[in-house]
Amino acid sequence: MKRRTFIHTSLLATGGLLFQAHGKVKKAPTKLASIRGGSATEMLDLAIEAMGGLQKYIGAGQKILVKPTMRWNQVSTSGRNTNPDLLGLLVRRCYEAGSRGVYLFDQTIDPWTKCYKNSGIERAVKDAGAKIIPGDKEFLYQPASIPGAKVLSDPKLHQLAHEADLIINVPAVQELADGTYFGAFQNMLNLMWNYQSEQQQAEAILDLLRFKKPTLTLVDACQVPGNDTIHDYKSLFLSTDMVAAEAYAVKRMGIDPTTLNYLQLAQQESFGQITLAPENIRSIVLKNSKS
Repeated sequence: MKRRTFIHTSLLATGGLLFQAHGKVKKAPTKLASIRGGSATEMLDLAIEAMGGLQKYIGAGQKILVKPTMRWNQVSTSGRNTNPDLLGLLVRRCYEAGSRGVYLFDQTIDPWTKCYKNSGIERAVKDAGAKIIPGDKEFLYQPASIPGAKVLSDPKLHQLAHEADLIINVPAVQELADGTYFGAFQNMLNLMWNYQSEQQQAEAILDLLRFKKPTLTLVDACQVPGNDTIHDYKSLFLSTDMVAAEAYAVKRMGIDPTTLNYLQLAQQESFGQITLAPENIRSIVLKNSKS
């Protein structure tokens, strides 16, 4: 079976078609693309195609904030930061869809200049035409008023969060040294200057979503670092629903998403769904996948 034929067959086999009377077929809306088994760039193009193309989400002339994980002074193969090839291609696809400007930043654990450079992200996204901005300068963060906020009172958010027409959240999921999990929700927290409170973290993230919810969430689960190894999951999850993207990514890692309190809270607050109907998911496993 040819590769494209295999992909197409896999796509149809996973749902997404609703049959109506008189033999007519109506496609259910795609809310999540789950891709597995290829390179990061190959899987990204398949995910975009499965979701109907970026033109469906990006308007001509829009300014886009791509929010990666860029926290660590680690090389790309460590899995600690978002895959640079993935980000470079995403930037190019955003411009092809009509964006007037794509921007990236992150607050970092290690010195930001080393994180940006040694992760490979800075070079990859600049080559694709994006601008990459510091995340460690307080003057770049401006006060924000969030209607309906539960815990954030006049937080300081990065100027790109204020200026962007839309956000694409691109976390590199991972287990941290203390046994906690870092994913799409924690990645959004770095839009805010120097947030420290662990006690109300989930509520703070939901307040950020009240300010500006990501239009798309692209979870990089290609190489996922654990405490003592790197798991080669070769998986991407692209969704309009950040809750679903996170939930299906953690399932791939063997974590029960219902054990993550912030996902439960986000679902209760109507920010998304932990479980989607099968017809709303396009799942593609590439023929050469061994995982």
